[in-house]
Amino acid sequence: MNYIADFQARSDLTAQYGNNALLLYALQLRFEISDIISVASDALTDGGNDKKCDLIYVDQDTGVAVVAQGYMKQTPKEADLAPGNKASDLNTAATWVFAQNPDEVPEQIREQVRLLQSSIENNFVSTIYFWYVHNLNEQNNPQIKEELTAMQASARALLKTLFPKNEVEIFAVEVGNETIEKWYNAASKQITVTDTLDVETPKVGFELTGDKWRAYVTAVSAKWLQQKYATYKDDIFSGNPRTYLGSGKKKNKINLGIMETIDQQPGNFWAYNNGITALVNDYEAPHEGKDDLSISGITIINGAQTTGAISSVETLMDAWVPIRFIVCNDANIIDDIINNNNKQNEILPSDLRSNDKTQNRLRAEFAPYTKLYYSGGRRGNVRPSRSKEILDPYVVAQALLAFHGDCVTAYNSKNDLWSNDHLYSSIFPENLTAEHIIFTYALARSIDSYKLELQQKADNRTDSEEKQHKYLSKRGSKMLFLYTVSRCMEGVIGKKIRDNWAIVFKSNSDFEALVRLWKTVIKSILPMACSPLESVLRDGLKSKESSENAADTVVGLFTSVQDMLQPQLKPFTDAVEA
Repeated sequence: MNYIADFQARSDLTAQYGNNALLLYALQLRFEISDIISVASDALTDGGNDKKCDLIYVDQDTGVAVVAQGYMKQTPKEADLAPGNKASDLNTAATWVFAQNPDEVPEQIREQVRLLQSSIENNFVSTIYFWYVHNLNEQNNPQIKEELTAMQASARALLKTLFPKNEVEIFAVEVGNETIEKWYNAASKQITVTDTLDVETPKVGFELTGDKWRAYVTAVSAKWLQQKYATYKDDIFSGNPRTYLGSGKKKNKINLGIMETIDQQPGNFWAYNNGITALVNDYEAPHEGKDDLSISGITIINGAQTTGAISSVETLMDAWVPIRFIVCNDANIIDDIINNNNKQNEILPSDLRSNDKTQNRLRAEFAPYTKLYYSGGRRGNVRPSRSKEILDPYVVAQALLAFHGDCVTAYNSKNDLWSNDHLYSSIFPENLTAEHIIFTYALARSIDSYKLELQQKADNRTDSEEKQHKYLSKRGSKMLFLYTVSRCMEGVIGKKIRDNWAIVFKSNSDFEALVRLWKTVIKSILPMACSPLESVLRDGLKSKESSENAADTVVGLFTSVQDMLQPQLKPFTDAVEA
């Protein structure tokens, strides 16, 4: 198992999250999450009375949610069985996740349940995975698959009762050694499906060759494609930047169109569809004495939506799908093939900005900081080293906008921060520096870190810490508090600030040290801030006026005691340049 060594080296997860570290590692691999620490702050539950929900992750941009239960065996052995009761525990999780009244859900998971249910209701989530994550071999305990099959059926029934008009698919998945290994290999662009397959074609095709690749261009039967997807599921997309995104009414309308075309005009599908590109380890083209095409291994690197949409049609008519099978052994060329084949697919807003002069300049400014990685929205063909602190471009934009006055938009309109011209220009002005990004990002990370610190204290939290933790568990609390801290900055550093964009740390060589410095500020402000700020978050973070009024109240409270707090704030003040 190659993933095990990689996971054990992830001290950023294992040192902080204990038994939940594997959950987060699997989540990051599966969904290619840049800043898993930021996600963990919102997705991990509080433990204790979490109703068997160790993690509830919601990504409205991709339409995916994950509810997970984890188990970590210390010093596991080859023959060890994963406990079957942990799989059946997901039934309990589903009962609470789909509760009729979220107000009756335990506080530890209430905010995540509210977010998930509102995302389903508004058609922002089309697929929900229930994961049982463990570090043992999946084939050792067949009882788990039986438990998960039963759990999946009951969860679908609960969902249908709660949201009868919403089209949402539910899958219960065992995520043990084999699955995590597949995801690890997929992250390295490896071909996961290695079987030798006969391909159903119209027996018409041609071959092309390049310096480091060769390809066979033909068409495949839609039924053949459907059968392979049914057999291999998402493994058939191991080298693809995205898997099948579903066909919900609000999202993925293109996939609905594909389904309608192949259902209503199967004879024209070849002419209407752009087709599929697949990487294979090898192929043998038809030749004299061999009528059929055969392939060894496959990953569909372009055409996941076509494949998934075709496979979603219950009664599939005869249709041909354009396809090309490519063999290439050069890793750099493979990466370029994958990236170039997916340029015409859904483009993230950050992709469109990644080459503008501001992002090019910021990437250059980050170059001297060898322990930090800022992509500037550019998705390259090399995964950054996990030894670096990865600054997610969307979290960067959120932190900057909240710090500079608009926490409501920062929280509610994450994608718009890169796509809306007005917002983008206000977040990434000419005078923005890499050092100021580090300054605000370290504050965002410090809030996450302090929330985790409070969470891990559990029953040992003081009354004041309990109030702070309750506040930080609310939707929108991070962006609202980040904004409030920015409003208190003059009181923190004890002098007039003439340009908020010019505030930086004098040294940026040690990011973790900067996070610790910010924590002294958080501990000074949050105890007096959580009560006035919490009143703003009764139904998420919605009102700019209420946010400003609550922040004004906190600034007044902080101003009244700032002189007393200066000794504990001095290390931070000494480290800041404004």
